[in-house]
Amino acid sequence: MLKMENSRKKFGLILFVIILFSNISLSHLVNRTQSIDPYFTLVFKTNGGGVRPDYGNFLKQHCARMRIEIDVFVLSWSDFFSDVFIFKDFDICYFSFEDENVVDPDFSRVYSENCLYNLFGYSANMDWSNDYGMGKNEWYLKNGVLFDDPNSQERVEHYWAWQQYMMDKILPLAPTYSPMEYNACWSNLIGYNFTKGLKESWGKMSWSGTHEGQISDDEIVIRNNPWINLNPLFSKDSASLEITNLIFDPLIMIDSNHVVWPHLAQNYTFLNSTHLRITCREGIKWQAYPDSVLTNEYFDADDVYFSLFCWKYLSNYRNEYTWIKDMLKINQTCIDLFIDGDPSTIQNEPYTPVLSKLSTTLILPEHYLNLAQSSDEVTPDVNYFSWIRFCTEPIGTSLFKVNNHTENLETSLSIFQNCWWMNTSIVSDSQLNWISRFGGFSDPINQLRIRIIPDIQTSILLFEDGNIDINDITWNPDKRNQYLEDPNYDIQSDTSYRFDFYGYNLQRPIIGNKEPASLDSTITKGLAVRKAISYAIDRQEINDVIHRGEYSICDNPIYPKLGVWNNPDIIRYNFDIDKARYYLTVSGYDDYSHPPYEPTFGGWLILGITLAALNTAIGFTTILIVITRRMRDVRLRKKTREMVQRKLENMKD
Repeated sequence: MLKMENSRKKFGLILFVIILFSNISLSHLVNRTQSIDPYFTLVFKTNGGGVRPDYGNFLKQHCARMRIEIDVFVLSWSDFFSDVFIFKDFDICYFSFEDENVVDPDFSRVYSENCLYNLFGYSANMDWSNDYGMGKNEWYLKNGVLFDDPNSQERVEHYWAWQQYMMDKILPLAPTYSPMEYNACWSNLIGYNFTKGLKESWGKMSWSGTHEGQISDDEIVIRNNPWINLNPLFSKDSASLEITNLIFDPLIMIDSNHVVWPHLAQNYTFLNSTHLRITCREGIKWQAYPDSVLTNEYFDADDVYFSLFCWKYLSNYRNEYTWIKDMLKINQTCIDLFIDGDPSTIQNEPYTPVLSKLSTTLILPEHYLNLAQSSDEVTPDVNYFSWIRFCTEPIGTSLFKVNNHTENLETSLSIFQNCWWMNTSIVSDSQLNWISRFGGFSDPINQLRIRIIPDIQTSILLFEDGNIDINDITWNPDKRNQYLEDPNYDIQSDTSYRFDFYGYNLQRPIIGNKEPASLDSTITKGLAVRKAISYAIDRQEINDVIHRGEYSICDNPIYPKLGVWNNPDIIRYNFDIDKARYYLTVSGYDDYSHPPYEPTFGGWLILGITLAALNTAIGFTTILIVITRRMRDVRLRKKTREMVQRKLENMKD
């Protein structure tokens, strides 16, 4: 009886303690519920397929540590492209820049104010310098192309300084990875070289028998997203660019080893640092439409003049051609270019990456696109029927021509049988080293079919069924390992001219807030928020979970494959929650009047005391966990306050 009474007393004591601390904790939790509302909400957008939605979910988790809410939107490619590049309707996006033709560190196409790919919304008034008469970022980009020696140490250090400045003082993006790319093809495809690419491999490729699901041994089947515009002047999506590079040729080529080769140009000569003479290669025939009377046209200096005029005055990339001061046609095979890398000065200045730029400038058919002019009788009329047709059925000089296109299904290309690539009287030029570079085209495969498959998960299934011959598997290490053990497949890899990043919209009200930060007037509130988020992103964790730690983390805003041009001492936004919360405090959003991780503190305390009252070891352990959490939070707040205080004191000094 006494034992039962003691048990009842003990139970009553336990119940009293539970009720008491429940009331205390509930009161605490009510107050905490009000205080754990996010400081603000940001919109993250990416396109679907692969692991990009996972990048959004990780961002959401990492920012939640600082009470920043992230709304994640996964869109179709077309919706994502329009929201990011046209309407700028996002706070943060996930994107990648990729261009195998880049051999120069000039990234003005991406980071200057009026460039085509300025998805960040950078404008010169963000870092205006009265000394330079322009934004400091613009000054770096402008002067980077004015060096006489394109590979001088002085130019290298100039681009190092620009990278450090942009990533510290503007921070339009948080770089993530530069992956080793992996490509899978069926093993009966002979001669394909992933590093050189499909076009440069074509003259060496052949089928050895057929694989499962293969319909024909006279075609190659690949996949891509829907293309938008096949006129190179207006192409800006990767799917369109892939096709235009198959149809058109540049004046010169720069290969994967950065060796410069003449191409449509028979040769080129710098008469001085601002005067370039180009001699056109003869005998190169243009493709023609089946219903056209213009069936016997050949490449000449008129095409060069016309193309450069259009790139300079009509294209989406016209701000990249301000270096063309003037042009003079000498005769049908020779043209002079007069260069001025800085049009704002009286004297002509050199333009350092001129050869790099010419290697990516595709030559257009003057005879077809110059049939009608605008009111000035000089500028071609882009609304004329030939221009309209050219956007979906372009004609070029290169290896492939468009056969047909079925919207949202596929685009079919075939070999241009009269292409100069297969004309031995032309390609026997010893300066071209053609057979070694491109093969002999002795019995070429005649068709290339590009299936429109935006979802890369679906592309894997179609590849394994044999409906696709070559497929990217960079994002799927499980499949890569599986294919390595399967003799039906060949795997090739290459370090890519690519880097991925979280992009920030500098024009949005919070992440792009241009007011001085509350605790550091030398930076803006928006920059402080961007720094906070950049430090909060745990790239190593994402890499380990999604990519098994295989991706190379990058910190520079250019391709790591550019080597020496990457600043080795660039500011690095490695995961650091203390720095993240410090910059959020500097921005004025986080005042540290509360601990960061306390919503469940009351629940832990109730459970711990209850179990302790029952004399269990678990109870004491739980209390220890609660105390440890409390001490950690106190230390975190104290440490961050000290960081802020030291920063402010240094500013006063």
